[in-house]
Amino acid sequence: MPNDRTPTLRLWMITHGLLLSGLLLLGCSSGSSRQPNGPQGPEGLSLDYCRVVDSAGEMHVQWAANHSTTGEIRFGRTMYSALVRFPQAAVEHDNLLIGLEWAADYVYELRATDSLSNVAICSGEFRTPDKARPEPSILGLAITNIGETSALVSWRTDEPATTILYFGAASPLDSVRDSAMLIEHEVTLTDLNAETTYLLRAEAVDSSGLRGAGRDTSFVTAARLTIRFDDASVGLGDTALISIYIENSTDLAALQYAFEFDVGSLEVIDLLEGEFYSTNDGFAFFRGIRNSRGQVSNYMTWSIDYAGNTRIGTAADGDGVVAQLAVRGLQPGNSHAHFAADSTFGLDMYAAPRVCDLSAGTIIVEP
Repeated sequence: MPNDRTPTLRLWMITHGLLLSGLLLLGCSSGSSRQPNGPQGPEGLSLDYCRVVDSAGEMHVQWAANHSTTGEIRFGRTMYSALVRFPQAAVEHDNLLIGLEWAADYVYELRATDSLSNVAICSGEFRTPDKARPEPSILGLAITNIGETSALVSWRTDEPATTILYFGAASPLDSVRDSAMLIEHEVTLTDLNAETTYLLRAEAVDSSGLRGAGRDTSFVTAARLTIRFDDASVGLGDTALISIYIENSTDLAALQYAFEFDVGSLEVIDLLEGEFYSTNDGFAFFRGIRNSRGQVSNYMTWSIDYAGNTRIGTAADGDGVVAQLAVRGLQPGNSHAHFAADSTFGLDMYAAPRVCDLSAGTIIVEP
């Protein structure tokens, strides 16, 4: 249980990743793959299929086993000169291969490994497609880690190229540029306005000076999280409930706040889960009441759901009562109560901070 130290919020989340390296492919002419040799594997582990195929102009390595495996692929033009590992265990795999040349023949060997270190091996050949157009193409544009004032924009190009990102609230007039010749591009936008639609367009210039542009797209920054309580009154010696509200908390994963009040004018009897608890299938709720120091601390985390690969947290838009303070009046008059700004914060699905607007009412102890 909490002690006199402000509780520390801990949020554990599992993210997925892939290890990829080199150049990626794009083409409207289809690549090809020869039927692999095998698969061959030890007793107890078998592959249903393994292959390298052209999918929408990019080469993907795919395989499926009779149970969960990790994998690695060695490949090259005439010998295995490159290695890519896929550490995420799954029954079926579909992973992008980059580090390849255009319109070229390759040989490959795939090794799938289960939790008992059994290994199944298959090998084969594939051919990469022709480059679809001479200028660099923008692929896989993604906007993630969207907060009130920042967002992460990433994309790939089908050949080494510079990084150019135009963005703006009314029109994409501002820009971020990097002259390094890259395949994987990433830009963190900062100093944005909360709850605002931003337009953006990614562009790239290759070593020949050819410029490629992606489609115009947009995203909306998160609303600024609000924590508040309204004016309230309690009779001398009586007990009253004061609601703590949160607003604009879509995709909130965790919240911590501290509530401070004048010592001697009132005391806090209890801190209760609000109605938001039951309407969101509950959450981890921790509390600390220190009347001698005039402070209540409260921190909570919500479970993280998934819709495909999208993380979804709480959705307390509007007046969500997250907690209720049970207070007793000790001395007539106004109690100066407020939220402690340095102890109040939220975290979104990716543990990015959510900035809080704090609004505190007045608690009147009536004779």
